[in-house]
Amino acid sequence: MKRWYKRSSEATALIYKESIFGNLSPYIMLLRIAVLILALFNIQKGLQAFIKEGLFNFKSSERFKRSGYLLLLLSVSGIIIRLVGMSQTAKDQILSDIIMYLLLLAIGIGLLAFSDVIKKGNIIETENNLTI
Repeated sequence: MKRWYKRSSEATALIYKESIFGNLSPYIMLLRIAVLILALFNIQKGLQAFIKEGLFNFKSSERFKRSGYLLLLLSVSGIIIRLVGMSQTAKDQILSDIIMYLLLLAIGIGLLAFSDVIKKGNIIETENNLTI
């Protein structure tokens, strides 16, 4: 026998009362998860184009650039949210979260740099093919 527990609006309000964004907290978390999934999807598609079309191609460059910007957005928003809500969580939790977001920031910057290298390599490869 299944029993479904229905949470009242008062119970939901109490759960998110202490949160920074109040009742919007689950939606903001869902949005941040969607951004992460979109970034990972773009990385995967960039790697697929890498394998299918060779090392230097425009598709991979654009996918990695898009992923880099999404990861930058995710990490900066995460750091801001953590710093705004400092009084609500333990200091060691804040530190570990900020370290994780800084790692995401570094990965995002690395993807942007990698995208630029691929784009410039594509330009050089095209010029070399034209001179031959």
